Amino acid sequence: MRRIALSYSAFALSLALAASSARADGLYPVFTGPNGADFSGFEVGPDVGLGLGTASSASVSGPVGGAHLGYNLQTGRIVGGVEGDVMFSGMSSGSFGSASFGQDVLGSARVKGGYSFGDIMAYGTIGWAWSNTSFQDLGVTSSETVKGLAFGLGAEYAITRNFSVRAEYLRYDFGNANYVTPASAQTINTSTNLLRIGGSVHF
Repeated sequence: MRRIALSYSAFALSLALAASSARADGLYPVFTGPNGADFSGFEVGPDVGLGLGTASSASVSGPVGGAHLGYNLQTGRIVGGVEGDVMFSGMSSGSFGSASFGQDVLGSARVKGGYSFGDIMAYGTIGWAWSNTSFQDLGVTSSETVKGLAFGLGAEYAITRNFSVRAEYLRYDFGNANYVTPASAQTINTSTNLLRIGGSVHF
């Protein structure tokens, strides 16, 4: 956990240094008109965070990291858009009887709707999600790609016209999947909560 915390701290520090440099350069001011920041256009950037969830009766947790790509349209203070992301995961269960459960990758494709309060945008999001999962018992692994619904809330702060930082909560509900090994057969219901921070370059 200490290594994970240090990684998050390094990521946050790099975002802060980038923001400070952008402001010092005086380029691309946040306020482009009477409605404040302009969040329209393409955006791409990294995300890091923590995943907490359940696999039936077992708790699942671990670090996540990846990237997002999206496009926004803005009219006045109203913002709408689409976004996709892929997160590589170190999430696993502490114990599942004699077995263990893990999630290697999570992804989603979502629509977004938000409101701009000057240089801060608050938004909600909902869409389709998937995850690569594995169930291991006595050294034998059964893997399944589960699919379901993703939804959540977030806030994004425009440091410059071309750079912003954000924080998000996303919930993934995947439902049931069947895992079969020579030692056992399990029907597992998976749900995941992601808490993450990220940065976006806008163009």
